Formats: sequence, structure tokens, C-alpha cells
Amino acid sequence: MQLQPNISKTIFYSFLFALGGAPTLAMLIASQQTRDPHILMSAFVGLSVVLVCIFVPIVLIQNTFLLVKRDSLQLEEKVKPVSNVYFALNVGCLLFWILFMFK
Repeated sequence: MQLQPNISKTIFYSFLFALGGAPTLAMLIASQQTRDPHILMSAFVGLSVVLVCIFVPIVLIQNTFLLVKRDSLQLEEKVKPVSNVYFALNVGCLLFWILFMFK
């Protein structure tokens, strides 16, 4: 059996977001709380771990559902906006890190 295109994109982009979005959100939160580099890095690491522990199970549950329903053409159409949202979130995370590195 083969995955529908939008379902496979959603699965890929959501895993990418779960792994890249957590550190991005952690850095946003940590950088707003402190300017001390030592505290910033420990807050960043701690928040990253906590957020990954939240994001990854949610994404795994979502993707398990998508894999079970992978032949559904109705779901294929419904999941297209979700794929686009995950893609936009990933692009936003990438832009954040590019801007963060050069500021």
C-alpha cells in the first residue's frame, strides 16, 4: 500500500516540526526571560526537552492515525491544509534561527 501525497507530506512535516519547533519555541521563551548566556543556555536546554516531550507524543498519535487511514481519499483532502500549516511552521522556525544567528 502506498501513502497518499498529502498524508505523507503531513507526516514528514509534522515530525520535522516536532524536532525543530521545540528548540525554536524554547529559544524564543528563554531569550525573552534572560540575557545572561549561562542561564539562557540552561533554560534553552531544559525547555527544549520539556517541549519535545510534549510535541513528539502528539505528533506520533497524529501520524499513527494518518497511517491507519492512509487509503482514505476524504482524509487526503482534509489533511492538505494541515500539511501546509506544518510546512509554514518549519519555514518560520528556519527563518527564526537564521535571524537569531545574525542578530
